[in-house]
Amino acid sequence: MIAKQASFRRWAMSVLCCTASLICAQDGEKPQNSASSQIDQSGPKVSEEYSAFIKLLRSKDTAAQRVFLAQWAGIGQQDPEFYVCYANYYTNLAKKEVINMTTVPPAAGEEAFTMNDSVGNVVGYLRSQTIMDAELSAESLVWLNKGIARFPQRLDLLFGKVYMYGKLNQFDSFATTLLSAIEKSVENNFEWQWSKGVVLQDGKQFLFSTCQDYIAQLFNAEDSAALLWIEPISLALLEIDPKNVPCTSNLAVSNMMLRRWDEALVHLNKAHALDPKDDIVLANMGYCNLQLRNKSQAKKYYSLLKKSSEPQYQALAKEMLLEVKRIK
Repeated sequence: MIAKQASFRRWAMSVLCCTASLICAQDGEKPQNSASSQIDQSGPKVSEEYSAFIKLLRSKDTAAQRVFLAQWAGIGQQDPEFYVCYANYYTNLAKKEVINMTTVPPAAGEEAFTMNDSVGNVVGYLRSQTIMDAELSAESLVWLNKGIARFPQRLDLLFGKVYMYGKLNQFDSFATTLLSAIEKSVENNFEWQWSKGVVLQDGKQFLFSTCQDYIAQLFNAEDSAALLWIEPISLALLEIDPKNVPCTSNLAVSNMMLRRWDEALVHLNKAHALDPKDDIVLANMGYCNLQLRNKSQAKKYYSLLKKSSEPQYQALAKEMLLEVKRIK
């Protein structure tokens, strides 16, 4: 390979590096993602039942939670938080900690137990891993669907489904639900409510920012089936905003992940025309040309990237220009 795959993964992606856990905000906080500023900051009003259940959720007393939800069911059908709480109850039950053995070394800061053979050679690693019980996860989805049917203006419920499908690695359902959210956003002119009924101040910006988080999850899945969904999601967003640089760049990176370098360059050229100074686009254009052994073009875009105001991109450009020199 001309450039290391790790370097590619680090620098080539045009998406955010975090994904939003939108269903399990147990402490009632707003989602900690790039779009949180789009949520109305005024204090929302919630029922006493919701506040009481959040306390039980924090206590991790599942028996008390189950009793409380059964009692709330008699009066809570008109409260959207009732469905949120039921979904969270089953989501938390579904999470199981298991010990996994692997030969892949732990990432920086990750805890793992090293296994050695009789002469001291490392033969594997033991680390804890969270998996989702399929039946309990299905129950969570049942309650989310009930909530969506009764309160279709609540985007947190719809994105809660996306979250669950992501946890289950069911990327077809993950992507089709996300596409449904994009379609419904157009239909309702981006007028959405969020957790506890707060109104999104800019539903369009929130949708795009959160979709970027979820597209990052598809990239990071390292699953070719997941990668194939990035294109239709990005195209759906581009129908709304044809000049959106991150979405155009997403199309390129999805092709890069599949090693379709020529196709990627088509989208990168469009993104570059929209924003000639976008560092990520420049890095990706350099990388695609490097893979195609277009030495002059690779040098051109890495030289432009070297002028970036960001030190990490300056460092990348210097490193990759050395790779360009090695092309014969």
